[in-house]
Amino acid sequence: MKWTDSFRIVWRNLWRMKLRTALTSVGVMIGTAAIVAMIALSLGLKDNAVKSLENFGNLTELPVEPMYWNEERNEPIPDDERKKLNMAAVQELKAVPGIAAVMPMKRLYEQAKLKVGRREGYVELIGVDVRESADYRKNDIEKGTYLSGSPQEIVIAYGVARELRDLEKEKREERRRNASGGRQSGGGGVEYWGPPPDMVENQPTLNLVDKAATLIVTREYRVDDEPKYEKKEVRVRIVGQLIQAEGNRYQDMRSVYAPFEMIKELNDWVMRSRGDEGSVSPRSREQANQQNELVFDQITVKVESREQVESVVKALKEKGYEVWSPARELETINNFFFVIQLVLGGIAAISLLVATIGIVNTMIMSILERTKEIGIMKVIGATVFNIRWLFLMESGFIGLIGGLAGLGIAWGAVELVNFLGSSSDVMQTMGMGFGSSEESSRLAYIPSWLALFAIGFSFIIGLLAGIFPAIRASRLSALQAIRSE
Repeated sequence: MKWTDSFRIVWRNLWRMKLRTALTSVGVMIGTAAIVAMIALSLGLKDNAVKSLENFGNLTELPVEPMYWNEERNEPIPDDERKKLNMAAVQELKAVPGIAAVMPMKRLYEQAKLKVGRREGYVELIGVDVRESADYRKNDIEKGTYLSGSPQEIVIAYGVARELRDLEKEKREERRRNASGGRQSGGGGVEYWGPPPDMVENQPTLNLVDKAATLIVTREYRVDDEPKYEKKEVRVRIVGQLIQAEGNRYQDMRSVYAPFEMIKELNDWVMRSRGDEGSVSPRSREQANQQNELVFDQITVKVESREQVESVVKALKEKGYEVWSPARELETINNFFFVIQLVLGGIAAISLLVATIGIVNTMIMSILERTKEIGIMKVIGATVFNIRWLFLMESGFIGLIGGLAGLGIAWGAVELVNFLGSSSDVMQTMGMGFGSSEESSRLAYIPSWLALFAIGFSFIIGLLAGIFPAIRASRLSALQAIRSE
């Protein structure tokens, strides 16, 4: 028997008892739709949970610190055995498999003010090794270029341009409001820093790239126990601006990156004693010693992919470093949603079990109705394999029809759930959906692998349900089958 003939016979038999075929396929359709819809919902919730976790920090960026506590011996690590964040540590971290780039950082010990034209604002000045950080930040530049090594170049974070304020203009507007009888501010022109009252996000973005700017650092010292203040101004040029940081963290919004040499010079100036040597605090002395030894305040490493984060964290801990990353919570999230998928899939699989029994019953009834036809097929030369093949294909196609219909129903249910979820702000209520992409705001989604799995699984369910009827049909005696009424 040719393959085309067998498929033609299968299609004719299914069409001849189309009502029974449709009713039998309904069970598979309901089971498939339930399994696909529930797994799609769990996948969507898991995806949104991971994206929400990413908003608290880039999962592939790990801040590295010395380990202060030995968990095995349950005791603190002595200072002489504790890792130091120096250049030796940088080279050790670069040798760890999975780490794509290492960025050591040294912060200014005093707050700095950035002034561009009439606008000014406080920023966090961070010193970086230009050569080491180039690989780290080369893909994070939104405008301009990265540091080239010149001591007077700086790169600003995304939010710095929004943070700078025109104080003279604000004072004039305040005086105008006071003169017109407006509500008194009570501050009398007192300066304050940080996001403006109407929120930083609503401020127009200034293009500060390739503009000259001034960094103003103020230090405090004492003369005869009287506090004195001295300012130092450094002329710089803004050569680049970084892309917006994930999670829009305020600390990252006002960061300014400069070469190590500039930060070292400014820190030396800040820590330089004036008057009584005893006026310098122990913390200041420690910071000064670290500055001379080139001990970094922080080292951040970038992992090549999210899948390698766990192995990198393990390797760094073995080397004596303390690492924390939001990615460490991914294992808990994955395990939780895996259990959810098993529970939801198990509940929906009950309907597939019922549908399988229905297919078996339909195929057995088909044998009873077509006993004489089976006998004639055997007489004219049909083999046992041909008979089994026909019945297996009939049951398999019943499952396939039900699977395709169930997949369509599941797709409609998923779209309805997403529509209701977006219209009722369910994602915001659940603390999810912070991402800007459309996919990140969906409660459920059906990936291609799930659709293919549903179709293949429903077809296999049909085949399995047809095994017993096919064997029974192939064992019928040809003579008895022909004589049967």
